[in-house]
Amino acid sequence: MRTLSAFLFCAAVTLCACAQESPPVPSDALRHPGWGYGVQVFGGTATMSIPPIPQEPSRYASSFGAEVHLARVLTHQHGDGWKRGTLECDFNIIPVNLYFINGRQYYLGGFEAVAPRWNFTGHRGRLLPFAGVAGGMLFSPQKFPPGDTANANFTVGVDLGAHVFTRHRQSFDVTSRLHHLSNAGFGHYNPGLPLSLQIVLGYTWY
Repeated sequence: MRTLSAFLFCAAVTLCACAQESPPVPSDALRHPGWGYGVQVFGGTATMSIPPIPQEPSRYASSFGAEVHLARVLTHQHGDGWKRGTLECDFNIIPVNLYFINGRQYYLGGFEAVAPRWNFTGHRGRLLPFAGVAGGMLFSPQKFPPGDTANANFTVGVDLGAHVFTRHRQSFDVTSRLHHLSNAGFGHYNPGLPLSLQIVLGYTWY
């Protein structure tokens, strides 16, 4: 998983560098209300709570997953200068989210139903930055994190990334994400995963 995380990070850096060097491809896809849909893959490393989970010596976990997202730009452009942009709201379905702890694999799946983001559309080039938050739930057939925890967990994430338009209404999406997972006390034990750092790569059609 360390190799996977390094690959995702290098791919994201390379993609951003190419976007800055390539000729601009103007797009109005994010500058007015409209729909978008796409797919994403993500991976990263998470820290566990302190003290560590009983009988689980590792305080770290690796993750990999994939999701499908539906996006809706809700507004026309507002603001001036670098703050100029549009408000978007996403709904993400996560069919697979794998965590690896102490050589064992744990499967989770779920959704993110609350995912607003702000698209910074003042720049006329092919790279349009965005920032947002996302909240949802993940479910597992076994209790996760391992121990006397729960089969369901709440998640919240903070995203910072960019759309890199390859065509007028298509874009690569590169995101860095801070992610938190917790069962909110519904289990007898709630170690959670206080902080995950993930790299997300995706493609969107508008």
